[in-house]
Order: sequence, then C-alpha cells, then structure tokens
Amino acid sequence: MHRVRQAASRQGGYTLIELSVVLVIIGIMLLFVVGRIDGMLPRYRTRASIRELASEMRLARASAMSTGMPHYIQYDVPGRKYWILSPEVVKKVADDEVAPDTAEEAFKEAEYTWVKSMEKALPDGVNFEKILWSADQVADQMPVTVECTPYGSVRRHTIWVTGVEDQSKFTVTVSPVTGFVELKEGHVEPAALEESQE
Repeated sequence: MHRVRQAASRQGGYTLIELSVVLVIIGIMLLFVVGRIDGMLPRYRTRASIRELASEMRLARASAMSTGMPHYIQYDVPGRKYWILSPEVVKKVADDEVAPDTAEEAFKEAEYTWVKSMEKALPDGVNFEKILWSADQVADQMPVTVECTPYGSVRRHTIWVTGVEDQSKFTVTVSPVTGFVELKEGHVEPAALEESQE
C-alpha cells in the first residue's frame, strides 16, 4: 500500500521549487531577448521612416500624372516634416466659356491654390541631415520644394536621413526621368550616385 502511494505521488505534478527554477530561467531568457530587440528597434524605425518617405514621393508623382497637374513635395529639413502640395481650383470655368482642350491649358487658365494633401513627420530619433540638389547646392536649414510634373518627371535630389540613437545613415534618391526611388545604406554623394548609374 505504501509503495502504491509513493508511485501515485511521483506521477502527480511538479514541485514548487521546480516551477520556480523554470520561471527564473524563462525570465533570464526574456531579459536577453528583449534587450537585443530594444537595441535593434532604432535601426528598424529609421528604415521604416525612409520607406514611408519613398512611398509618399511615389504618390506625389502618381497624383501629378493622374490629374495632369503638377504636384510638389516640400521638405522642412529642421522641422523633420514633409508634405505633398496639390492644386485646388479657386476659379472655375463659367458655363458660357469654352473649356480648354488640354490639361496644360486648363492649368494655365484656371486659378489654383496649393493645399497640403498629406503631411508627415519623421519619428523621434530620425532626422533629415540635409538635402542635396547637386554637388554644390545643399539645404540643411531651410525648406525645400521639389516639383513632380504631369509627365512623370521629378526634380533630381538626394536626401540624407540619419538615425540618432544608432547612428544609422541612409541615402534616398529619386530618378528625374523614371521617378524610381532608391534607398541606399550610408550617406552617398550625388556624384558617386551618378557614376554608379552610368
């Protein structure tokens, strides 16, 4: 009878000491994993912000092409913000007037005001370092305006984005003809980018 009770008690569960040891081990493992993830978050935050920036640049170009009206991307370098300016008609064509037959003529004849159709801010810890227009023109303390034409072209510019916490650096460039947005790791000078494209 005594042997039956011993066998039954061993088949039961775990002791409190065994459970405590397992919980301590799991806690130590979680501290290690969370510490590693926390160190990687700033880099992913920087990458996510430049991908979002690239997406908005493509949107501005697509909007200009679909509406037949120019759109503008404006960057507030020190304020770490950017937005798209879209045309909004102020004066409409009267009923007795003949409407222009092309989008370009309509744009010239109508009166427009420019409204922010989208405004975003870079997340904390991510900054515009500067925007390079060419090898000799740099904007690091002033707003910058870039035109997206109805024909799909975008003014060539290079944006340097820096992650403050992890010191990560990225370069965002836009092809003026195709509107292709390229993301590169590190800060790459415009002259080096042109050489790599040739």
